[in-house]
Amino acid sequence: MNRLNFIFGFAIIAFLVACKPAEKKITIGYVQITQDPVIDTARAGVFRALADSGFINGQNITVLENNAQGNISMISTILKTFQSQKVDIIITNGTPCMKAAAKAVRDIPVVFTVSFSPEQVGIKTASKNLYGIYDPLKAAEFVDLMTECIPDLKRIGIPYNNTEPNAKYSFNMLSEEFSKRGITVVTTSVKSSNDILQAGQYLAEEKIDAMVASADNIVYLGLPVLAKIASEQKIPLFVTDPLEAQKGAAIGFGVKYEQWGYQSGLKAVEILKGRTSLGKKIEPILNYDLIVNQKACAEQGLVVPKKVTDKATLIIN
Repeated sequence: MNRLNFIFGFAIIAFLVACKPAEKKITIGYVQITQDPVIDTARAGVFRALADSGFINGQNITVLENNAQGNISMISTILKTFQSQKVDIIITNGTPCMKAAAKAVRDIPVVFTVSFSPEQVGIKTASKNLYGIYDPLKAAEFVDLMTECIPDLKRIGIPYNNTEPNAKYSFNMLSEEFSKRGITVVTTSVKSSNDILQAGQYLAEEKIDAMVASADNIVYLGLPVLAKIASEQKIPLFVTDPLEAQKGAAIGFGVKYEQWGYQSGLKAVEILKGRTSLGKKIEPILNYDLIVNQKACAEQGLVVPKKVTDKATLIIN
């Protein structure tokens, strides 16, 4: 009898365990502005921070990943899909994605990376559900670096896409800084990466001393083309996103992308753990890289002072 009771009891326990509803996975909606190795570095940082904290895709979280492929109008559609799917949190990668989410999403926590702050791109009051790490854009330090490398700098060229809030903001900030120092800015508009060749050729004809690509996804997609023109015309190319130096720019100075993504990922971790009353919901990244591409410098006719190379966090030979 005792044996029968034991078997019956064991069967009941097994039945209850089998019928217990599976624990619901956390669903993350992730949207990225475009496919780019540099932006992908920040993406890797986000998901490394999540994994380091025990949130692993396919185990206890499900990630719905979307890429707007540079099409800003597609971002709104992606965000609406996330809302209809009732995701638990949205992570955005790229300023246009952050700006769209800040305007359209109110009932789901949003964490952003690779972005300027809401205030920098014209959003006066950030919504309470918005968190993230932004680029403070050290415009003065960037121009200091350029004048260290080119002491007689008088004219610079900047191709940019004015439909991207990030490109527009960085262009305005750098233009203001150059103007303060009596340096003339020559600009040309690009709407797609197909415009880069013509834009680069136009700037080269304007007798500029250097070119700058700054926080512009469209220009960065066509950066190898711009770098080729820079080499052919002996015009040094500087970028505000340091990893873009790997595509042929002479020098890159700006925020450290992997760390940027990691810090943003930690914001997401805090929210997923239920800690939404963070001390600083939105804060700047403080880690910077200075990358010198020696091959590109030689091809573009730039002799880099030792005081600059001594400060470099990476030198590409």
